[in-house]
Amino acid sequence: MTSVTDLLLQDAAAALRRSVMSVSELSPSDRAFLAWALPEDIPQNHLAGLATIAATDFTTTRSYHDLATLGYAAHLSTLGEAQAQCLRQGLTWLCGRPSEIAGEPAPFFTDAVALLGIALGARFLGGDHLTATSRWMLGFMPRAAKLPAVEAWQRCLFSAALHAVGSSDLALPNDRNVADVRTALRARSIAPAEVDPGQPEADECLTLDLLKHQVTEELPVVLAALRLAAFQWIRRSAPVIVPGHVAISDLLKLLSGVPSGLRRWTWEEKARTKGGEPRKWYVDHEYHVQNILYFLLAPIFLDLKDEEYFASLGQKQPRTDLFIPSMKLIIEVKFLRQGDKVTKIIDEIASDVGLYLQEGTDYSGVIAFVWDDSRRVEEHTLLQDGLCQIRGVLGAVVVSRPGSMS
Repeated sequence: MTSVTDLLLQDAAAALRRSVMSVSELSPSDRAFLAWALPEDIPQNHLAGLATIAATDFTTTRSYHDLATLGYAAHLSTLGEAQAQCLRQGLTWLCGRPSEIAGEPAPFFTDAVALLGIALGARFLGGDHLTATSRWMLGFMPRAAKLPAVEAWQRCLFSAALHAVGSSDLALPNDRNVADVRTALRARSIAPAEVDPGQPEADECLTLDLLKHQVTEELPVVLAALRLAAFQWIRRSAPVIVPGHVAISDLLKLLSGVPSGLRRWTWEEKARTKGGEPRKWYVDHEYHVQNILYFLLAPIFLDLKDEEYFASLGQKQPRTDLFIPSMKLIIEVKFLRQGDKVTKIIDEIASDVGLYLQEGTDYSGVIAFVWDDSRRVEEHTLLQDGLCQIRGVLGAVVVSRPGSMS
């Protein structure tokens, strides 16, 4: 039976959702922020539509709000090439603007929501655009964060924005009343790295306390959205089947058990039912293996993502096979064919890890999952040892094609 506390939390979350969805007068960047922060409640194609409008409007209005919208869309991988080109041109224009006009702060000076979107757009592009945006933001954001009118939740967004462009000049505020904001930023994988490893769990407890005791109607819409995002994250970050939080060792044990499940992998020489056809479930390439793992993990990790784009590195934009945001963990899948050298797998994983775990990211690491279609069992131990020696690889699993599939 659902406890009273659970009902109170669900009622509070429902009130937050109503508060967020009922607001109509918002800037374009605030609308994009809500779609970015609450993908469970606002369809991803809504943000894509906002990005299309922003790219069109920017050609005539040149608003920093449009660039922020494109940045939020870029972070969720909903940006087309024409829109990316608009973002490039827009950042070049924006980074040439002064932060003060006639001694008064420019409109973007304290717009924490828009600045975070702009920072995410710069991180998406990488290279010179990231460098220029970082330099431009550092020229005024630390001062803006100290203004008396700037609230703690806005300072959190300032800190996340600078973190996104590679700066650690502004730490996350540690106020208890913004534990929900810190949690929401972790949920989107843009919070600065923690000094105290126990801080995330402490913040989740504080977030639930805020949700139960603070009146929703008193919150600005952006803060209400962040609190709702934090609650959704807390609800999802503990797997629904496995009690508590899963450690890397638990996940490795689960993946290592894949061969047990393959014992019943369908490979029929003759039909099992009268009038039926024999079925053979082929595993022909890496994408088939990804599908197997997705089938295994998705019911357990509700936040599991596949084919997730990460921040650009020069002209290269990495795309993971599988990603568990709540663990900040990447699962990289490889397919070892007949005739392939085992060293090819090690080279590919090493290259991938270098792209994913570039400086400034805070992902916990990578698990390598190798499907050995050649069944070279005698080489598995050496391959696993080699993969685990790569910096950033937290574990490796090698699974052979079932002997029946021949």
